[in-house]
Amino acid sequence: MDQHTPLQATATSQCFEFSAPLELAEARRDMVSSPTLAINEAVSRRRAEGKETLHLGFGEAIFPLHPALRQALAEAIESTGYAPVAGVLKLRQAIAGYMERTRGISCSEEQVVVGPGSKPLLYALLQVLEGDVLVPRPSWVSYGPQIRLAGWQVVPVATDPADHHRLTPEVLSDAVTAAHASGAKPRVLIVNSPSNPTGGMLAEEDVAVLGAWARAHGITIISDEIYAELAHGWRPHVSPARFYPEGSIITGGLSKAFSAGGWRLGYAILPAGERGAQLGKALRALASEIWSAAATPIEKAAIVAFTPNTDLETYVRRSARIHGYVTHALYQTLIELGVACPKPAAGFYLYPDFAPWRGTLVNLGVTTGQQLAQYLLDEWAIATLPGVAFGEEPDALRLRLSTSHLSIVSTGSAPKEQAAELWQLLAQADALPVPGEAGQLVGPDLPELAKAQLRWREVIGYFNSLA
Repeated sequence: MDQHTPLQATATSQCFEFSAPLELAEARRDMVSSPTLAINEAVSRRRAEGKETLHLGFGEAIFPLHPALRQALAEAIESTGYAPVAGVLKLRQAIAGYMERTRGISCSEEQVVVGPGSKPLLYALLQVLEGDVLVPRPSWVSYGPQIRLAGWQVVPVATDPADHHRLTPEVLSDAVTAAHASGAKPRVLIVNSPSNPTGGMLAEEDVAVLGAWARAHGITIISDEIYAELAHGWRPHVSPARFYPEGSIITGGLSKAFSAGGWRLGYAILPAGERGAQLGKALRALASEIWSAAATPIEKAAIVAFTPNTDLETYVRRSARIHGYVTHALYQTLIELGVACPKPAAGFYLYPDFAPWRGTLVNLGVTTGQQLAQYLLDEWAIATLPGVAFGEEPDALRLRLSTSHLSIVSTGSAPKEQAAELWQLLAQADALPVPGEAGQLVGPDLPELAKAQLRWREVIGYFNSLA
């Protein structure tokens, strides 16, 4: 008999009997998955079960990757060493040049920090900056959770739906006054223009006033400009850093303009000067302990995206034109049906308000935005996200609709065939009307767009029949 067997068995049993249980930190027990990612997974499950679903729940640029980026990644695939924490030098230089060309923002490579997507960079900034955070209501789903994870208070800034959720000095000052009364100390403001969820974009005069207000109140602006390149053409994008360079941080990335969300490559542009250098040092130190560096092959391939290239610039312009066409086509349908909705200026989002049908919806058992979204998914096979996911009150009946998947020409196509169809669509993009021009939009036959327009006509028609 092996004399060690009983000891081994005892040790094993003790390991199972006396090991400490896996207990979640109390502050993390109520965490849930990001609503945007959750709805995307829910739609995937429904479709796997054979349930037809109109996917308006997830914003993702779906155009095929540009060949220049594909070739650049192939050439960089053997670059398997770690990159510098802040990113490879040539990439940071390229991003600095890109900001000058596209935004009129002068910066050096020393002000650029690269990371595995703008999302972790935003979280890292919240970890190193001091103070509670002003967040417009509504705003992107991850700002609030990230702020709380970083240990700060979310200070909501109520905006007026009747004013298309504009961010004004009045609503900001009201939020600061209420925050101070409750003991909060806001020092940071997150601005997302173009906006997810509304699709709106601040006018230049509003950005100038915003910068002056932030300077006067000693507020740092984090300007999330991930949709900046996707302006629809009737209003230009203007960064707060144009008017408040010493107190503005810009974040952006590859995911929207270059249809490369899965590459996970983002950047932050920090202010110049001593304070910006201190921030950069802290941000790089934090990054070194969390992600070390973004993937080196992705970084080297991304140099091409931010270097002057006529073909790539045409690709970005055409994809923006298509996003604008599709978004405004559905917007026009909603307006014709009597649905109040802010006019989109960039990206691929709409934010309609169904409050006029509140009485009808109550009779259908719907009293909250979450219930409305679930009702539309269950009864009409429309995937959306409720306003509560973007910081609204639960009883708000506003929904965010993403139009990015409506550009798909044929949902039944194999991936290669679908890519070829999308390339054909991109080739037609320059002939599309600029959204906002007078008259109806006339463009190519897009079955998913037509399906969305018909489905909403059916939904609103049904609501009206019950009134």
